[in-house]
Amino acid sequence: MPTRFSYGLVCLCLLALTAPAAAQLRIVTYNTANGTFPSPNDASPRTGMDNVLQAIADEVTNGISRPIDALIFQEHDEPYTTTQEFVDLLNGIYGAGTYARSSGVTLPNYTDNIRQTLVYNTNTLSLVGDITFGETGSGKAARQTARYELRPVGYGAEAGFLVYNSHYKAGSSSSDQARRDFEANSIRNDIDALGNGIHAIYAGDFNMQSSTQAAYQTLLSAGNGQAFDPINTPGNWSNSFTYRAVHTQSPHDGSDGLVGGGVDDRYDFQLVTGEFLDNEGLSYIPGSYHAFGNNGTTYNQATNSGSNTYPVASSILDDLAHVSDHLPVVADYQLPAMLDVDGPAAVFLDDIIIGATASHDFTVRNSAPVDVVIGADELDYTYNTTGAASGSGAGTDDALGGGNLHNINLDASIAGAKNGSITFATTSQQAKVNDDEVTLSYNVLDHADASFASGLDMDLLTIDFGTLAVGGTVNSAFDIFNLEDTLGFTADLDLDSILGSGDTGVLGSNLAAFAGLIAGGSNGFMASFDTSNLGTFSASYTLNLSDQDLAGATSQVLTLQLLGEVTGTLVGDLDGDGFVGIDDLNLVLGNWNQSVPPGNPLADPSGDGFVGIDDLNEVLGNWNAGTPPGGAVVPEPGTLALLGLGTFAVIRRQRTGK
Repeated sequence: MPTRFSYGLVCLCLLALTAPAAAQLRIVTYNTANGTFPSPNDASPRTGMDNVLQAIADEVTNGISRPIDALIFQEHDEPYTTTQEFVDLLNGIYGAGTYARSSGVTLPNYTDNIRQTLVYNTNTLSLVGDITFGETGSGKAARQTARYELRPVGYGAEAGFLVYNSHYKAGSSSSDQARRDFEANSIRNDIDALGNGIHAIYAGDFNMQSSTQAAYQTLLSAGNGQAFDPINTPGNWSNSFTYRAVHTQSPHDGSDGLVGGGVDDRYDFQLVTGEFLDNEGLSYIPGSYHAFGNNGTTYNQATNSGSNTYPVASSILDDLAHVSDHLPVVADYQLPAMLDVDGPAAVFLDDIIIGATASHDFTVRNSAPVDVVIGADELDYTYNTTGAASGSGAGTDDALGGGNLHNINLDASIAGAKNGSITFATTSQQAKVNDDEVTLSYNVLDHADASFASGLDMDLLTIDFGTLAVGGTVNSAFDIFNLEDTLGFTADLDLDSILGSGDTGVLGSNLAAFAGLIAGGSNGFMASFDTSNLGTFSASYTLNLSDQDLAGATSQVLTLQLLGEVTGTLVGDLDGDGFVGIDDLNLVLGNWNQSVPPGNPLADPSGDGFVGIDDLNEVLGNWNAGTPPGGAVVPEPGTLALLGLGTFAVIRRQRTGK
């Protein structure tokens, strides 16, 4: 409620339910004639009152049927006696704790002991505070006015409203009318001082015979708290057939001493301030205001007369004719809208990859807790974004409408941690905003970077196995790396497929698809060369890789080339041990300058019949080829150079000796 309502009310109760029942508001004002004066009024609810109250709840108006939310009572003895008995009566129907009462006590007229009280449904309303005010006595109000501040459960102070409960002086004399006007002026002085824009209901037993009377005109006069008749029915109501459908006194059949005479006066009212008639926020639902039990067919008769065609059971009409000498006045009111955004207030989104076109979907809905669409105001709202989120918009949603789906964009231009928010606001009157902001967090990742090397971007790897003799399978290890471009924000790498071409049956690999290779990590594989068959071989493997499966993922390609040659014997392997090394060199040197039969592989790999420089070149040119037998030590390149120098020295000495 606006700050102007901070006028010193004592907070009596703030009831908070985790799951309030679906509700609009059914408000009833009822003079139940349960004071202790004049005799023989009974201070306890009369037999059948429970049936009447339940029938009011069960009645369907505009598609609405619901337990009463607020009962504004007149002519109760004391809140803690009579009113508490009504609370107990209702809780006997709907369950313990469902209803509670106000505790404030109005001062009665010095000639009687009848007071105004309130009972409310704790599932749907909170009583924020109540006071009584006004001077009573000769020439003044007959009884003090009770003022209640109520608030729908689940809403904030902005949705609060006031109820002024009055039991004006009875009678039609000029002094009676003056005393009613005194009370009306007291009420207007009270509410006018609160400022403009107050939602207020003026209810009770007004005891007014005509809309021209001063008290009525005081209530309807211009100003902050100006009252309006929801059914706009001015006139001379009393004993008028024309206004028979709005009469509220008396339904009683006169059998037990209460006022009888038939239904012929409009004494009971719910007037409202203009804020209840603008169809915004808390508002009167048109067509719901009526005197329960009266459809205009019992003029000057009791409600249980044979002519009454009001659509309830005849037993209810009998109860109405006995429980009081007034009819209850019933009106339904819509609730304000309620803004909710589906999902949590802090949203942690999936990672996205730099350059992605990414967005976030959300649903805004009117979550007002109602049973029917007309039970709540429509929700008019806007949304805006900050930070890494971009976009804005607006929408309207009726209660029970299911909500509206919206979409905002996410920034993916730079790798790193991102934060943004969506803020919500509403122009709907008195609306409760359950979600005014949703924060968004997500990461933008650089693309994965596949490479055959750890320190640079190498997209092509060639492995040349060289020339090998017929034999087994030779292997060569290699790695695939995911290079980390932005520390902590680089996508994982997936190897999706491998496509081979060429001699893949000879030159192969244990390459296999993988997923989730982290940035900075590597996976090792082996290339293989099957030397079972003679020939020159080549194979190519196309590796199709991609970023992990995130928005913005792209693909990339690595190429693995494999080469190799298989001969009948290993060139330079003079001793046939499958390796070109020191033993083969010794065979050449040991037979240097010797003539040998042509084709003798042991000393003449060149096949020219003479062991000389050509044979030495064959050995040195294929040095270290093959597999060292028994794990023999392979001379380093430096050793090989010394061997070459030594060889040339031998050659030189031998030539000199000729």
